[in-house]
Amino acid sequence: MRPTSMLAVAAALFLGGCENLVFSEKPWFSAEDAVGVGAVRPGWWMEDEPGCHVDLEASSTAWPDCANTVLAPGDWKGVLWAADGTEHVLVGGDPMIAQYQFQTSKDAAAPFQNAYLYFGAAALERDAEGRALVLRYWPTLCGPPRHDRPTSVTRRPWPGLHVQRDGGCTADDVRTLRKAAKLSRALATEAPTLRWLRDWRPGDQSEADWLAAQGIRTH
Repeated sequence: MRPTSMLAVAAALFLGGCENLVFSEKPWFSAEDAVGVGAVRPGWWMEDEPGCHVDLEASSTAWPDCANTVLAPGDWKGVLWAADGTEHVLVGGDPMIAQYQFQTSKDAAAPFQNAYLYFGAAALERDAEGRALVLRYWPTLCGPPRHDRPTSVTRRPWPGLHVQRDGGCTADDVRTLRKAAKLSRALATEAPTLRWLRDWRPGDQSEADWLAAQGIRTH
């Protein structure tokens, strides 16, 4: 079993030098803006991986290495804190917005020591209680990628976005940010998809152990 999360994807983009991303020096959202309990179904989730199959009757500890799994705690309110103290928030709306806080380095695309990166997220399926069962997520871009240098900042930023000299762009307001996330979805041809598998059950890796292995907490 190989755990993964949006946080890992965001970190890879952010630290990998992708410059065509919307970021901010200060957060647009706080923990009070999070989706709250009941937005996603608790239990085990798995990122789509062609050819990877798990035995839902087996313990989570017996699932194959190809399974990129996430455990959603029963009382999760939409906020995670990483070991370094950074805060990550999932906010409702159309689309939902995932805000990720990062401590930048001299090699990062954003020019600030502390910055926030944004993902769009959409629930493709919900259960009878309205909880998400399938989630797709994608990075919020500054505009259409350049053909010659896809990771460089766009030459055609969407309205309300401002390209920064050192890379990336900033938004005028939350409305502009959300519109950029919506426009970015159409360009996300390989947007990862997470699907709910089943509830946590005795014999699985414990919630506390899973969170500790990820270096995150929910309270």
